[in-house]
Amino acid sequence: MDGLVPPGESLLGSADIQSMADMGNTYRFVEDMRYTPIDKWTVMQIAVATLLPGLPLVFLAIPLTEILKTLKGVAL
Repeated sequence: MDGLVPPGESLLGSADIQSMADMGNTYRFVEDMRYTPIDKWTVMQIAVATLLPGLPLVFLAIPLTEILKTLKGVAL
């Protein structure tokens, strides 16, 4: 392909300070990237959002006194 880089122009661009700052910002952005797009906090949010609508069904299936006894046993 002809004309991608003008004659006499460096492949890395100009050596002015703004170009160096742009390269540094790009490097920092790539360095801060994670390996996966989600983390533990995101997984917890999805789990809570998924389970929350079914929470009233627990109270229909299990009496409140049983739930309180179980929570008391776990807490103590």
